Amino acid sequence: MNFKIAQQIQKLSFLCILLLGLQGKSQESIKGKVVDATDGQPLAGAQIVLSPSQKGTLTDEFGYFQIDTGRDDNSLSVRYLGYEGQEVSISNNNDLGTLALKRSNTTLSEVIVSASPKNFKNDFKGSNFRINPVSLKNINPLSTEEVLRTIPGVNIVGDMGLSNRPNISIRGSWGRRSKKVLLMEDGTPAAPAPYIAPGAYYNPVSDRITSIEVYKGADLLRYGPNNMYGAVNYITALPPQKPTLRLKLTGGQRNYTSGLFSYGGTWNDIGGLVEGVYKKFDGFTDNSSVEILNLNAKIFAKLSDSQSLYFKVSGQFEDNQASLSSQTPFTFETDPTQNPLDADQFTMRRYGVDIIHKWLPNDDLSFTTKVYASDFERDWWRQVTAKVRASEVQDYVGDEIFNARYGYLSGRTFDDEDYVIVGRVTSGQESTTDSRWIYRVSGIKETVDVSWEAFGAPSAFEGSINLHHETFKDVFLEADNSRWARYGTATKDLWYRLWSANGYVRNEFNFGKVGVTPILRFEHVDMFRQDLLGLAQNPDLESTIEGREPNVYNQFLPGITVDYDYGEGEFYGSLYQGMIAPSKVFGFLVEQNGVVTNPLAGQSINIEPELSWNKEIGWRGSLWNNFIQGQLTYFHNAGRNFYAGGRNEVFTELGKIDVQGIEMGINVELLNTKGHQLHFMGNVTYMRSKVKSGKLEDRDLFSQVIHGTDTQNEYVSMVNSNRDAYEIYVDNGGGENLLTEQTIDASQFGSITRSVVTFGDGGLSNTEAPYTPNINMSLGLNYDWKELSSGFNVHHVGKQYTEFHNFVNESPDGAIGQLPSYTTIDAFVNYDLTIGKKIDATIFVNGKNITDNIYRASRLNRATSGLFGGGFRQIIFGINMKI
Repeated sequence: MNFKIAQQIQKLSFLCILLLGLQGKSQESIKGKVVDATDGQPLAGAQIVLSPSQKGTLTDEFGYFQIDTGRDDNSLSVRYLGYEGQEVSISNNNDLGTLALKRSNTTLSEVIVSASPKNFKNDFKGSNFRINPVSLKNINPLSTEEVLRTIPGVNIVGDMGLSNRPNISIRGSWGRRSKKVLLMEDGTPAAPAPYIAPGAYYNPVSDRITSIEVYKGADLLRYGPNNMYGAVNYITALPPQKPTLRLKLTGGQRNYTSGLFSYGGTWNDIGGLVEGVYKKFDGFTDNSSVEILNLNAKIFAKLSDSQSLYFKVSGQFEDNQASLSSQTPFTFETDPTQNPLDADQFTMRRYGVDIIHKWLPNDDLSFTTKVYASDFERDWWRQVTAKVRASEVQDYVGDEIFNARYGYLSGRTFDDEDYVIVGRVTSGQESTTDSRWIYRVSGIKETVDVSWEAFGAPSAFEGSINLHHETFKDVFLEADNSRWARYGTATKDLWYRLWSANGYVRNEFNFGKVGVTPILRFEHVDMFRQDLLGLAQNPDLESTIEGREPNVYNQFLPGITVDYDYGEGEFYGSLYQGMIAPSKVFGFLVEQNGVVTNPLAGQSINIEPELSWNKEIGWRGSLWNNFIQGQLTYFHNAGRNFYAGGRNEVFTELGKIDVQGIEMGINVELLNTKGHQLHFMGNVTYMRSKVKSGKLEDRDLFSQVIHGTDTQNEYVSMVNSNRDAYEIYVDNGGGENLLTEQTIDASQFGSITRSVVTFGDGGLSNTEAPYTPNINMSLGLNYDWKELSSGFNVHHVGKQYTEFHNFVNESPDGAIGQLPSYTTIDAFVNYDLTIGKKIDATIFVNGKNITDNIYRASRLNRATSGLFGGGFRQIIFGINMKI
């Protein structure tokens, strides 16, 4: 009897163990997806922790997670910095579906990064475009320009192939040094001096960028000062949810080396991250090396349920061989890697700090205070150059210099229009000059957000006031004794100072599916310039404020956006007035009767900002259950008060320029089955520009540019086909005179000293703005399967003019002429793996311009530089590890 009972107990025990085992197996692995509750965008790197075992994992780049559970685990917690945590029961449920986390009231929208496949931000009214972290991981860009050129409406003006001084054009803006585009880092203006000197001589290294956003619609008036064409916001990484050590190592052709080291994590309600990036590259051409060190640290802390604090400090240091001068058509066709200017050197250092505090007195009211400052200094030593016929280079520079830097010319035959840019030689010596710039910027910005009810519907008010200060010291040195000299005689010393009080008010009204968002921005600017070197020659100076040239102006910028929700998308339209702040280039001039001149003694400066009425209408969203996601926009910018384009190419009577076009960006899911995913990405811009009115004087066209037969004949044909559009001045030995003949011929070309061109009524009517190609597109395919990701991208840019005369033919020195269209192909392969038990890694190979189609990229500095090439093939490879 006891034996039978024992057998029954044994069977029952075995059955219980079996049932428990089966139950355990039913919960062996659970999965889910974590998204932002506001807009449904996936959250990459959210922390998943089981309870009570405390076993954890992180969501992947698309917000998904999968984790094996323990026998006793009955719930999990989801945590993500800046969001409210969530507890989820996991009993008898293997697929948790989508878990939506609400943004904390104390979250700072400026630093949130999403991995959403959507190529736009929902909370920005009007057109915008975003590059997400997954795309950046696939591209592994050498520089941010490589990414930006794939965005609709953006054109990159090439500069030596790899430059940390980007040349970005948005919707037809003049692209040199991105002067007419607002560059921001985590929502703070990043240019060394956004008002006085907005040229992008600082740019964050691409290795530490996790997302890029480009803004173009009326909501752009939230930012300033240069909001006429568009803005670029670089978003850097937040501290990770789990303490993580990251190491990314990259190598490639031409001794390309890049290393990123970071450590950070979140402990309770405090997240911290420190990063360091070192990058070195020999360059695509001779004497064009790049060396960069970037160090930064940040803290994000939730101080309480109603307060948060964000702190970021950074430093960047560069030592580059960077030339403003480049190649002629002859040297480009002979060997596009040649650059003989071995003494050119660009050095810089920049320190920056951002402090942001957010306080919520109640759920419907918040105050955000931002304090920012930066200190930037650069020296750019450049050899003085000359343009010499190729057949005369050896006689001009001498045998020693020729054999060292121009040996590739030996044994070649030349014609009379073959020229070479060389270092200018005087008494056997080459000389150099230095452009030394020092900038200091600081400011404080207060923003208030109020949720309220208007017309019986939820409404949101936003207002901001910003006090901004910047100084700029502009010194020019000349050293005549050696190209290696790093000190010289000062020939210019200018001092600029600016105060600005600016801000905006904005309100979102909702009427069912219709939204209306008016916005009004105000700019008050008080600035002055002093010629310190000139004043030093005056022994009768009585104070340090003597000689200040002030310019004070006020500007209102209104705008409005209307949107309509329809299906899985929305239609929108916006109208706003944008501005380009008068910088050092034209901020201290006088306009009288339509003519722009330098001020006379005692005359008040009255130049106004460059302004534009910008209109757009478009659609964004998804179709057919997210089979297609994207946006389509028509835009029209009508600019006025245009003064300066290229170097020494100025409108003595301020110009009006129209740019209009269509932008499209789509993402199509062609395949998603059994782990195989295939996506098509297409970004296309069709754009037309037209100079509507103004008078232009090109001060280099007859003094610096070396013309050949083709450009001389083209100019003569331009003049004779519309003689009333040209005022031509000649000097036949008796002084400058206005040429009054009805037609001109090539024999008179050599005596022309300058010309003034009229656009619009009675002048040229079909002239295009420089660097506004009619077509710009980027098409690509991405294939993903398990741990493998691969893809390629084809980028095409149409032909484009490089100056306002619209020369088609190229001058022998490369200063003028149309740029032909070009096409490049990039490709990548990434593979994710786990090393040991704790190291998540990605190995990657990227091919840039794999066809090695070297093209004419720009004539960035016109008469002084010649031609810049682009499209050099570059292969890189590396590993990205997280521990």
